Amino acid sequence: MHVIVSADEFAKGVGGVTASELLADGVQAADPTGQVDVWAFPPEGQLLESVQRSLGGVFHDIPVVDIFGQPSKFRYLLVGEGPDQTAYVETDRLFPPLAPVADGAKSLFTATSFGLGEALLHIMIAGISRIVLLVGRRMICDGGIGMLQALGAVVGNARGETIPNDTNPLLEMRYIDTVKAALLLRRVNLTVMTDYLFTYSGADSFSPIEALRYRFSQDQKESIDQHPQEAQALLQTSQGTTIADVPGSGAGGGVVGALLAVGAQPAVSLAPWLGDLVGFNKVLQHTDLLVTAAPVLTPVMGKIGRVMPLTRLARAAHVPVVIALQGDHTPDPELSQLFADTYLTRVMGIMGSESIGIWRRGLRVAGSELVTRFMAAQETS
Repeated sequence: MHVIVSADEFAKGVGGVTASELLADGVQAADPTGQVDVWAFPPEGQLLESVQRSLGGVFHDIPVVDIFGQPSKFRYLLVGEGPDQTAYVETDRLFPPLAPVADGAKSLFTATSFGLGEALLHIMIAGISRIVLLVGRRMICDGGIGMLQALGAVVGNARGETIPNDTNPLLEMRYIDTVKAALLLRRVNLTVMTDYLFTYSGADSFSPIEALRYRFSQDQKESIDQHPQEAQALLQTSQGTTIADVPGSGAGGGVVGALLAVGAQPAVSLAPWLGDLVGFNKVLQHTDLLVTAAPVLTPVMGKIGRVMPLTRLARAAHVPVVIALQGDHTPDPELSQLFADTYLTRVMGIMGSESIGIWRRGLRVAGSELVTRFMAAQETS
């Protein structure tokens, strides 16, 4: 039997590569003669390295501001020559990881995506007309408005003043003129790719997700629910573009929705393209089982987790998928239907435990039990 193992980060200190290797140990123990291959997710912010290994190209560093308006450098990948040159840009290189903010640290609540817009502008000024924007699951709280500011949009407050570019413009935004940004984007062939399917505002937006991971005050939580919706209304008034409920429009915390509002095409799925690029899709055609793992299987994780795009790829190739989850967790019934088997790790400890040894033992056991149960089901079917 040929088994692919590819897991997401499972717990603090147990990243995707480690989780995959531990599962693979258990799989091999249960099926000593089987072929077990580990395919690891590219770390957040390092997707372009995988693209370069497949397509070649040269990295370029350009000056931008970081999410708090401070001078920084941003790296993109340039592939090809002449009119066929394509710039690959990864949002996770600028946006911070989703993690609780330390006391006294600057809050993501005040951060801006202006630097991402600066990067796109630099690439356009360099005469590169083909851009592929890879939007990861790291987010920003400005609805992509800061990015539009860098591309020429004028954003004003209630006093009629132009909002500066070193802070979250949504905190004061009362009007926006996106004409310049829309005209600028018409000059380039922009392809947006993402696998994160929450929408620009509302219950499925980035706002509740951010509130879960950052220590925002109650006023801030209410603000990050309200402001993106106000921005959406202003953007739709500006260009007559419907953003709400477009899958992926909230990716990056509103970046894709903002681009939609100024004429960009809807985002396309990243996983099939990347799978072709790195040879994963070809290997899937000769695979009997995919084993994966994630901390939980909730509707929110279904929208921002990295396991679901992988699972959809396997399902499209008619490869059954089994998954290991942390204990004390009841998976979402709808998402569970995508898996041939769901295994709750039977280990001592509870969700959120930082005992690496517990998760190491549990993942090995999970790998063995998942494959054993799958093989038994195959024999009886």
